[in-house]
Amino acid sequence: MNRIDKILSYFHEHNINVPAKGINTNDVAAIFDIHRSDASAELNTLIKQGLLLKCGSRPVLYYLSSDNNVENFSGFSNIIGSNGSIKAQIDLAKAAILYPPHGLHTLICGASGVGKSLLAESMAAYANERWPGNVPFVTFSCADYADNAQLLLTQLFGYIKGAFTGASEEHEGVVDRAQGGILFLDEIHRLPPTGQELLFILIDKGFYRRLGETKAEHKANIMLIGATSEDINSSLLLTFKRRIPVQINLPTINERSIHERIKLILHFLNQEAVRLSMPIQIEGKVIELFAKYNCPANIGELKNDILLCCAKSYLSAQAHSKNQLALNTDALPSRIFTYVKHQTILDDTVNQIFSSGLLIKPERESSLIADNNYGIDLYKYIDRKIDNYRQLKMSDEDINIQTAKDLEQYFSVVMKGLKKEAASDIPASIIDKHIWHTASELLENAASVLHRTYNRNILVTLAWHLQQFRERVASGRRVYNTNLEKIRNDHKQEFSFISGKVNFISRQLEVSVSLDELGFLAMFFTHDSSEARSTHIGILVAAHGRATAQNLAEVTNNLLGTDEINYYNIPLNQNNTKTIDDLCSFIKKINSGKGVLLLVDMGFLVTMEKTLFTETGIHVKIIPNVTTALVLEAGRQILTKDLSLETAEKYIYAAYDEYVLTMRNKPSESSGAKNEPIASTKKTILIICMSGYGVAEKIKDILIENIPEVHKMNILTAGINDDIEKIYSREKNSLCIVIGSADPHIPIVPFINIGDLFLPEGLSKVRKILSDKQAAGTRLLSKQYKELYQILREQINKFAASLPPEKVADCCEKIVEKIAAHFFVQQIAQDSIVRIYLHLACMFDRVNSNQALKEPDWGAELKISRQNDFSFLEKLINAHTKNLLLIVPSGEIYYFLNSLPASN
Repeated sequence: MNRIDKILSYFHEHNINVPAKGINTNDVAAIFDIHRSDASAELNTLIKQGLLLKCGSRPVLYYLSSDNNVENFSGFSNIIGSNGSIKAQIDLAKAAILYPPHGLHTLICGASGVGKSLLAESMAAYANERWPGNVPFVTFSCADYADNAQLLLTQLFGYIKGAFTGASEEHEGVVDRAQGGILFLDEIHRLPPTGQELLFILIDKGFYRRLGETKAEHKANIMLIGATSEDINSSLLLTFKRRIPVQINLPTINERSIHERIKLILHFLNQEAVRLSMPIQIEGKVIELFAKYNCPANIGELKNDILLCCAKSYLSAQAHSKNQLALNTDALPSRIFTYVKHQTILDDTVNQIFSSGLLIKPERESSLIADNNYGIDLYKYIDRKIDNYRQLKMSDEDINIQTAKDLEQYFSVVMKGLKKEAASDIPASIIDKHIWHTASELLENAASVLHRTYNRNILVTLAWHLQQFRERVASGRRVYNTNLEKIRNDHKQEFSFISGKVNFISRQLEVSVSLDELGFLAMFFTHDSSEARSTHIGILVAAHGRATAQNLAEVTNNLLGTDEINYYNIPLNQNNTKTIDDLCSFIKKINSGKGVLLLVDMGFLVTMEKTLFTETGIHVKIIPNVTTALVLEAGRQILTKDLSLETAEKYIYAAYDEYVLTMRNKPSESSGAKNEPIASTKKTILIICMSGYGVAEKIKDILIENIPEVHKMNILTAGINDDIEKIYSREKNSLCIVIGSADPHIPIVPFINIGDLFLPEGLSKVRKILSDKQAAGTRLLSKQYKELYQILREQINKFAASLPPEKVADCCEKIVEKIAAHFFVQQIAQDSIVRIYLHLACMFDRVNSNQALKEPDWGAELKISRQNDFSFLEKLINAHTKNLLLIVPSGEIYYFLNSLPASN
């Protein structure tokens, strides 16, 4: 063995695989008794060969490269998907462990059965590889002490002798046992507010006291990892949540790739083969069903179902004295067949497995499907997203739109994952020093040119991205940006700035920079961290449910790159008084002098403007029927323009005419295209053509010539570049069929390809659809929306918990039928059915619980202006609530009537 091999062997033998364990040139010279210059030459040769890495300066430290490190990342090697769908999460977990000096506190979120505990254990194993010494890992179940704060205190921090009756000696807590390592708080959502507060000083100050101590302080040298399956915004105190900088969200099994699903199946089968010391022959159809069926309880349910199948097969094998298990479809639980969803597979290896099956031998892990090597860097992230969407047979346009949304969320996720405000050393274990300085210089220039402030979060994220970009180009992989044109249009300043830095980046990274990459880089300079913000209207989303408002706000914040959209989740069983009190508190908190825009879902909230102003003294405008698109439009108008509250309200209503038509009872003055009536009672046919309006007009002539009833219908023609979504929003109540060369995927509306019209069966199909749609107008809603009513019926107990659910559902359906006929000229839209149905359920529940709404001061005026409607509604409701033994008071009728359009 020559000298250079001996040096490399020394690095392996002593596991010098991270910067913290690195050795310098003088160390190598002393160990091998050679001159320092010779040691330096050998080390630099190993660097050039990619076998060693170096970091730091004066002295420079050398350590094994990741490619040459035999035990590299072994802490996560037992997690399927660590190089695939959850590599992003694994990278965040690694970053949390590696952050000096003792890692970053981490919260692992995800539904039951997704592998939160396994990830925590893997993080501990990874820490054992990367941290010096033996790293303890202590698990503590918060559920065991959820209702006893005193016991929780003693278990966490211990107690001293005499602290309470029976404390005869000093007792250590789990924090003591976790010193120098990791404390895993399982089911952290079960930790009561008192318990969360007990951890504040531990996290903030780094020390704690045992129960009974008043002066002594114990230094806490631990990293906290929490796991929860609940919504952290409703189960954890905001002050506690803010103290945990890294949040890792694990996907459900249905969000995993088909390759990973099969790997999980083979892994669990191998476990059973080892347990039973028997080979397992599994049919291809069984693997396919396991790979495609919906697992509500995620990986845990998949494992249990496989175990059940193996148990059934084992009984059969024992009965027939066989030495091999045979898994066929007879062993599958029947519910699996009903939960299977269609999925197109484009992988020959997978199709072969589904066709031929597999033989799983004991003590041998199957590795038939290679890792996909998808990762957190956005290039791999985009590749994976595009591949997934193509498997779902989405069009290229839809893929671009959806991937663009995913890409926007990438920046937000990475920013949150690396959130650490205080300045510290370069994370050398993750980012090369040269790239770090390149990112720093770019941000400094951007701050000067764009007049913005950028914090360390953005610096770390930009540096990380630049390093991934260089590696991507070096490997020869293409950089592709599906969102380039939108970025160039929406972020012109940032794109112009980074375009001027092309030569600098190319020179520093020694790679060429494409136009697509400039689009990615421009996004990093849109995140201004300056505290000074101009005064604007406050925005608050309020909706019923555990996380309804939160989800709307978070999606909009991600898309707009802001955190200005606030939310309030209203518990379903909460009384109105408490809701109003909470809303007043929120409004006071977010008002900066220009008032507050309140976007709500339904119910009494719609008419609370005057009440909220009286209680707070702050002007409030309320917009009902909140959707993601509506919140997004509100954010765009308010955060990008200097508007008054009244003007903002007008702009938002103008952009969404359907809300004006439903809630304000007057036609829109701003919509209409090609002189088509906005609220036509005729049925509408939409013809879309990629090659222009001329072809669309010819198709129109073919329809009129062959189908006589088309004469009585509206026929709209559109080009491929027209806003189809806008046309649909205007015509959705009358649109009955779309004919075109490309399917626009309009919900519910049937689509016919233009080519089919030249075949006899094609015209027959169009004729049948039109006749069915004509008949649907006379069909009862209960038949037309049978599935919708069934869904509402299943959820009715959440909205009317104090009444018999079946009776409430029957009553709601009958009243909706009569309201649709009386108040809606056209066929009632599905969202209106849901809104009215749930309003009725909540109203009945309030009346039965003696919390009915009182008559508003505008009630008398409304009764006079809509006398016939009021009389109709009052008689209708009270006629159908006799079975519920309820009499609905006038106050409730006023609020309900105010949410309905005027009858003609």
